[in-house]
Amino acid sequence: EMICVNYDITELKETEQQREKAEELDRLKSAFLANMSHEIRTPLNAIVGFSTLLVDTDDKEEQSQFVEIIQKNNELLLQLISDVLDLAKIEANTIEFKPSRIELKEFLDDLVKSLSIKLHEGVVLGSQPDLSPCTFDFDPVRLNQLFSNFINNAIKHTDKGSIMLGYEIKPDEVVFTVMDTGEGMSEEVQAHVFDRFYKGNDFKQGTGLGLSICKTIIERLGGNISVTSEVGKGTTFTFVLPLESTSKTEAEKKEEDNQETTAETHSTEQRGKNAAPGDSPKNEEVG
Repeated sequence: EMICVNYDITELKETEQQREKAEELDRLKSAFLANMSHEIRTPLNAIVGFSTLLVDTDDKEEQSQFVEIIQKNNELLLQLISDVLDLAKIEANTIEFKPSRIELKEFLDDLVKSLSIKLHEGVVLGSQPDLSPCTFDFDPVRLNQLFSNFINNAIKHTDKGSIMLGYEIKPDEVVFTVMDTGEGMSEEVQAHVFDRFYKGNDFKQGTGLGLSICKTIIERLGGNISVTSEVGKGTTFTFVLPLESTSKTEAEKKEEDNQETTAETHSTEQRGKNAAPGDSPKNEEVG
């Protein structure tokens, strides 16, 4: 005689999975708070310490150095707060996108002008010379954020040579690149460079959040991101964004403008033909 007993453990498995998920979230939360505590304390200590030294010295050269250090750490702290707020919005799915028409070539030229002041001596920031003019529908604030994060990362790791910005228009997407001739990254660093709070070099300033935020934003918009690098030769970050039907090359834009002008002219002529003799705007009554 054989007795078989069957137990449905589906509910037990679901409970176990929920417990494991809760434990993982708790672990990530603790790690996040620990990292935040460290990242906030570092610039704050520098600001407080050098502010005290600034008061105690009369040497103009030292004062100038201290002010520069304080300013850099102020910027680092502000960037950290901005990154954390963006991260919170992304997690809550409340980050806002306000698309508008962007002239990509002009956009990159303006970006080069605004960020060139951060470059080390001997480093050149520019855009590729053979870029075709193109309009692109995207949130200019977010596109600026993406490029700024990649450029600032390149500036930290490039002591000589160049940082070049570019894009390539494809039928259904735009491929953006930020290429530098800096120190490069090992394969291990490349594998983790988009992780939160990851810093391949602990001696370089930064929050370790910027590239992670870029990856999340790009993927949420249906794009993708990648990195190629070689130690001692440089790094190239590539990110791809879908090209909406409303994004147009310069030639397409001119053709559309010509069509709109022709349509407006035809409409004006038609109204003139349909107007009765003696009609004019002055004879119209306002009800």
